[in-house]
Amino acid sequence: MTDPARVISPYLRAPEEPIRCAAARALGALGDEHAAPALVGALLDPDPDVRADAMSALVRCARPEDAPAIRHSLKGDPVGEVKTAAVRTLGRLKDEASVALLRALARDRCESEVAWEDGSWDDWLDVQVAAITALGDVGAESAVDDLIRARADEGGQDLDHVVFAALAKMPGRGVAALLDFLKDGDAQVRRRALAALPHAGRDGLASVRDRLVHDPSPGVRRIAVDSLDAGDAALATLALKDPDASVRAAAVLRVAAARPDVARAALAAPEPEVRAAALEAPGAHATLAGEPGLAATLQTWLRDPDARLAAASAAALPKVMGAAAVSVLRETAADKERPTEVRLAALESLGTMDSTAAVPPLRAAAADTVRQVRLAALAAAGSLTHAGSADVRRGAREVLIDALRGRIRTGEADGGMDVAHDAAGRAASRSGESGRIALTPEGGMVRADAPAPEASAAGSGAGAEGRTYPRSTLDAIQEAGGATALRPDDAPRSPVPGGRVRSRRVPVEGADDVETDIRLLAVRVLADCVADGIDESLAEAAEGATSDLRAAVFEAIAQRAAGIPPAPILETLLVRALGDDDARVRCAAARGLAKAGRDAAPHLATLLDDADASVRAAAVTAVAAVDPGRVVAAFRDSSPLVRRAAVDAIIAPGGDRLLENGLRVLVDGGRADSLLDACARHVEARRRLIGMLSASEVSRPRLRTILEALGGLDPAVTGP
Repeated sequence: MTDPARVISPYLRAPEEPIRCAAARALGALGDEHAAPALVGALLDPDPDVRADAMSALVRCARPEDAPAIRHSLKGDPVGEVKTAAVRTLGRLKDEASVALLRALARDRCESEVAWEDGSWDDWLDVQVAAITALGDVGAESAVDDLIRARADEGGQDLDHVVFAALAKMPGRGVAALLDFLKDGDAQVRRRALAALPHAGRDGLASVRDRLVHDPSPGVRRIAVDSLDAGDAALATLALKDPDASVRAAAVLRVAAARPDVARAALAAPEPEVRAAALEAPGAHATLAGEPGLAATLQTWLRDPDARLAAASAAALPKVMGAAAVSVLRETAADKERPTEVRLAALESLGTMDSTAAVPPLRAAAADTVRQVRLAALAAAGSLTHAGSADVRRGAREVLIDALRGRIRTGEADGGMDVAHDAAGRAASRSGESGRIALTPEGGMVRADAPAPEASAAGSGAGAEGRTYPRSTLDAIQEAGGATALRPDDAPRSPVPGGRVRSRRVPVEGADDVETDIRLLAVRVLADCVADGIDESLAEAAEGATSDLRAAVFEAIAQRAAGIPPAPILETLLVRALGDDDARVRCAAARGLAKAGRDAAPHLATLLDDADASVRAAAVTAVAAVDPGRVVAAFRDSSPLVRRAAVDAIIAPGGDRLLENGLRVLVDGGRADSLLDACARHVEARRRLIGMLSASEVSRPRLRTILEALGGLDPAVTGP
């Protein structure tokens, strides 16, 4: 295997300064100690930019034995960027021999030892910050007093954040000093010190455990909660006896799994946040399920003014009450006076219950005026399509399909839809008469081929005037600009079957917005559902829908195709959509067909020249699976998205020659950005580029492109 450091290091001696800089950055990106000797040598380069890049590279790959040379450069090189990088490097090496110099630089410019450029006061400020940080990295407890003095310098910069962060890395004197700042008279200083304290970590805080647990500040005791082991007796004490409710709540969350007795005791706390924590703790529902009287208590807490407690109660009810929880949750989900987060928790709980009674409240909530509620209801219905009972799965599926077809409207959430009409609509869906539902002036649903309703006693006049109703809700949205029904303005109230009087609906967000959004949300949920009739319903929704809905439907079809082979009806639809005017539809169709199988490539080849980059990228992915040679041209595409797709497509089947050719096209085009992207995600692309450097003489422009690409890599991701 080619040694990257050995291949790149000679370019540190290239005549051109840009090449030497790029080589230094490329060596740093390797994160490989083998690159350190060459970079240390480059610290003597006559060009300051090269020296700065070489020192920055050493931050990533310097060895302990390089510390003397780095200190020498820190003292003697007048360039501020070199000094700052040198200080960072010494901190990363935890070089104890540099502590005295770093302490001096944390206090002042130390001009007796360090050379500076003229007028370089700002450079020292950068070096000062770097020195303080490095002292923290080294864990230099001897520097605590220096850091405190530097922070207190009234003529200096604001160093609270950097000083406190450094102190947090010093588990002895540093953390103790940080605790002392919690008593400072300045509230901002106290807040900053408190924010820095958790960064000491459990090990760093172990030596001050007792001080944290008994500190008068609730904020400090809250940190103690996070730093203690779950089995520490002090944690249970904090959960039960701390005077501050937020501390007790945090401790309950940490200790409840190991101490069920603590969780049960917390249920009796006067503060709602502590009780909520007892319900939210991992495993709490199973632990507390047998608690006497808990079911009644949870129902009471559902109406608590504290939304967190009410939501936690809604989440716990199914475990505690079983199927009996449905009626309570249904009422909670429908109550618009409750906080939204409580209603959402109730809907999520309904989505966990394998009960046919859980389905109707989800249908009602799917028509709510609050979008979060609509989405939660449809998501819960999606969860129930995976339930154990066939009846529950069928009911949940019908909710989603009705939502997709526009049969769930805003009035349902307020009880405005007649139950008989609703049942008739779902029966029509099951009998195959999908989409053939018309809307009456009052908002009810009737068969599209049924005679128009007769004029009512209230004088609505719809039937008498021979009004023609849309064939379906979809037609209503298209033809009436989103209106869900055609109704005369002079008929504010109209009777419905059974003698009940229904008020005209007054949409909160606008019926067109809400009802179209219901369909869009249903599409999102259906994309991940596996149930009978979904493919056919998506195909139906894709025909003649509004542009946004059609785009969403095709996106859902493409998403489904990634995990489920598309049904023939969808595959035919995808092929036809490749010529759609909407680029979103073409792109989704291309991606969906790419997942459908090898036969899709002939259909997608024409899209390699599509005007939209996302469509071209999808086409590249599909065509490469059967004809990789055609994809090489995509490496010349003006869009980085298409070039990325080309790299991914060629690497996937392991086409060595094609990958080499494609990378060369990128090199010749000066596409360092795409080369960097390819190398960051595919180690084989990186190896190929390094191979190009070692195989033969490379022209200067190509050499710089390759080095720039390699220099942008993150060694933490790519490795040596």
